[in-house]
Amino acid sequence: MTKKLNIAEVAELAGVSIATVSRVLNDYGFIKESTKDRVLKVIRETNYQVNAVARNLRRKKTHLIGVIISNVLSPFYSVIAKAVEDVAIKNNYSTILCNGGEDPEKERSYLKVLHENRVDGIILSPTDKNADYLNFLVASAIPISFIDRTVQGVDCDCVMVNNREASFNATELLINKGYKRIGCISGPIDRTTGIERLQGFTDALRKNGFTVDDNLIIFGDFSLESGRKKMEELIESSDIDSVFVANNDMATGAYQLIKEKNLKIPEDIGFIMFDDPIWATLVTPKINAISQPVYTLGSTAADLLFRRILEGRKYIDQKPVKVILEVDFIIRESA
Repeated sequence: MTKKLNIAEVAELAGVSIATVSRVLNDYGFIKESTKDRVLKVIRETNYQVNAVARNLRRKKTHLIGVIISNVLSPFYSVIAKAVEDVAIKNNYSTILCNGGEDPEKERSYLKVLHENRVDGIILSPTDKNADYLNFLVASAIPISFIDRTVQGVDCDCVMVNNREASFNATELLINKGYKRIGCISGPIDRTTGIERLQGFTDALRKNGFTVDDNLIIFGDFSLESGRKKMEELIESSDIDSVFVANNDMATGAYQLIKEKNLKIPEDIGFIMFDDPIWATLVTPKINAISQPVYTLGSTAADLLFRRILEGRKYIDQKPVKVILEVDFIIRESA
């Protein structure tokens, strides 16, 4: 049969009520096996497909969540996406993955698309530029979990690590190793990760009697390309003897540039970075790193989101939860 049938026509062909077909499709309630087999036979023979939009409108749930991450090509965010998907599957949900690209306009567009498609919740690594629209979504009772970052003025669940403390410890290691001209490739300071990691860097300098030299601090955009460019600028404009790089992607670019310049780590330049990609243990010397519990960041944010989605009004009215996860500071050979 090629005609697209509705549920009433399936019920008529099977000789049962519409309610019985609905119970078979949704696998609930008691149904005699013979009746169930008859309904399923009609569904197979007619290639009947459920109208998901109509069903979701009746249920007031779509069983979809939206996930907006900063860079789908980044190993950090791909692990987070996998963790969120794993939790979603356990809760019989599907995910819509969006690549925000650190672009506030793109992020806002995706937020609107997800809202228009009636997702039941959103997990977001935000840019800190769409507080007004995020507050509109929160006021609309759409659960939101921030991951890795927060947005000033928006109250919702968030899962992060202690960026400031971890960056302090990394910088102090360089100081304790005897480095005097310590450079920093920071992320953008309109992101909480950028400002907090920079604060940790400058805290360590001041505590140890160093003057904070603005010429040794340079700002990237968390991308590999900016890591390469900013590392080159640091080398050409200052006499740094070491560098702290504020995320994995920028560190990858910075490391590539150092090797292209035929500089030796740690003899010519000490090197330490936030994040711990697999390549950090494959190169010689192995790279000192701040290792984040990346999978746990994603799964915890998803757990918080589903608690609000599945427990409904009971939980959605409770105050936002902020979870700070511990990092591992891994000392290897690069400083």
